[in-house]
Amino acid sequence: MYDYLYKTIKENESKGDFTYAKVTDSMLSEAETRLNLKLPSTYKWFLMNYGQGGIGGIEVLGIGKNGKMVFVDETIKYRSYGLPQDVILIENCDEWVYCIQSMNGKVEMWSPGDKICTGVYDNFETYLLDRINDILENLS
Repeated sequence: MYDYLYKTIKENESKGDFTYAKVTDSMLSEAETRLNLKLPSTYKWFLMNYGQGGIGGIEVLGIGKNGKMVFVDETIKYRSYGLPQDVILIENCDEWVYCIQSMNGKVEMWSPGDKICTGVYDNFETYLLDRINDILENLS
């Protein structure tokens, strides 16, 4: 599935869509320590290959060019609003956020005031492909 996702991104990205940050294993370990959870392998793949960003206005949180771990800071910030401790915030859509479960890699939606997250996607690849395809359909 990574091959298809990689190809879709390569064919549709514009300059500046992703940070292409230099992400190291030690940075990912630090993120896991700060969040007190394990990052799902699919999300690690995204961080290592793209850093942060998306196509057509999607902004998957990750790591900036300067090495700032935006997803860590935003996850910690939203925990103060009640975000469950076992998820990582990966996209902020204003009224709700997309989060990825640390244990099973499922992508869920959450909004302030919710006690639990609502399941949406079985995995990160499906989430990202669906979000990109939605944007591409709207641009056509």
